[in-house]
Amino acid sequence: MQTILLMILQVVVIVLVAPLFDGMARKLRAKLQSKQGSDIFQTYRDIIKLFKRGRTVPECSHWVFRWAPFFLFATSAAILAAIPITYNQNMGYGAYSDIFVIIYLGALLRFVFGAASMDSGNPFAATGGGREQMLGVYVEPVMIMCLIVVMLAAGTSNLVTIQELVKTGAIGYQIPSFAVASIAFLWCMYVETGRKPFDLAEAEQELQEGLLGEYAGSDLGLVQAALILKQFAMIGLFLTIFEPWNFNNPILALIIFVLKAGVFYVAAVFIDNFGPRFTITSSMRKNALAALAISFIALTLYVVGA
Repeated sequence: MQTILLMILQVVVIVLVAPLFDGMARKLRAKLQSKQGSDIFQTYRDIIKLFKRGRTVPECSHWVFRWAPFFLFATSAAILAAIPITYNQNMGYGAYSDIFVIIYLGALLRFVFGAASMDSGNPFAATGGGREQMLGVYVEPVMIMCLIVVMLAAGTSNLVTIQELVKTGAIGYQIPSFAVASIAFLWCMYVETGRKPFDLAEAEQELQEGLLGEYAGSDLGLVQAALILKQFAMIGLFLTIFEPWNFNNPILALIIFVLKAGVFYVAAVFIDNFGPRFTITSSMRKNALAALAISFIALTLYVVGA
């Protein structure tokens, strides 16, 4: 019961503070582009303003489109709950705090994302949703290969156990396959945070967030909150596996996790701002194959015993 309460606590806290880091990232991006930009609390105001408005749905849409915002938010929250932040000492929750659970929830979230965009009846939104599915085709094999290396090295898919093994030094960067896998997984984390060239703030409807074209009011606010939670969840998964250094006290562990995840979230803006602009297909050819090769090298190194 205590662990369930801790799961709820970490989800609620991250839901409340994640928009702050999104606002900090937006402010930093504006400053790097020599713009004034809004203050760091603008994301809160945007979401609150949207929640004050009513729902507007296309007449041609079905229950998939109408219920998708709630499903997206619930799935993102479930992924966050599965990451052992505050309950990192409870080995008994491997059935839920498990790599396979997170993989399936992430795949389900992406599927709903695409299904809702097609159910909107807007071809423009469906195209954007299709591009999101294309990202999954490139990113998920790399991510899965990296996680396979971690699971084979740890001998388990239980995230709590993996965390403890890395902390004690049983596995870690001293193992070449683990170190190489962390590089490829870092690329996956960057892609999932929706940074350039995989998403553009000035053209997000056309790229990664195509389904948002037909959402409005509270539905749009809920989807935007879900996307921010998803980004924090991906960063949290990387920190849990590859940088799990934290306190045993649940409150201190949660504070440190939020700070670490926030630093990663905001730091990605520097790559976003100074990196070159590619079209999304060109970028995938240049980056995804390299990341896939790195993940394959990591798996090969494990197979040969390195």
